[in-house]
Amino acid sequence: MAALAILCAGTLRAEGNPVQYLPGMAASGGLPREIITDLTNYPNPFDSRKPGMEGQTLISYMLAKDAKVSVEVYGLLGHRVRSWEFTAGANGGRQGSNLITWDGTNDAGRKVSKGGYLAQIVIETPETTVTAVRKIGVIH
Repeated sequence: MAALAILCAGTLRAEGNPVQYLPGMAASGGLPREIITDLTNYPNPFDSRKPGMEGQTLISYMLAKDAKVSVEVYGLLGHRVRSWEFTAGANGGRQGSNLITWDGTNDAGRKVSKGGYLAQIVIETPETTVTAVRKIGVIH
């Protein structure tokens, strides 16, 4: 069994071969636990003209631990249309299951145009920052 030695700032040496490791990795070389999993939205696409839950999409995800979370929805040309901020431990930033409802409106409360949108979810912990992206379709 080869001996492992931790060298300077993020290098792990095993049998003479340097291996880079990510923040949060143990000296044993194991991978860090995923911060966000099970990112989905339903329905997708959705018709924002319909009343109630039929005219909305539920963005859901699981967090491995409490974290600061920001969610931004962008049009395909890169313009931000909607955003949410959640503190660690609050709904949207708590460990476990989280749900965000988007009714197809922008930050000013107006319905967006039909088409494709990107939801960017940024999770910040003391150890790392993770970004996940989900495609969302709006139909009329």
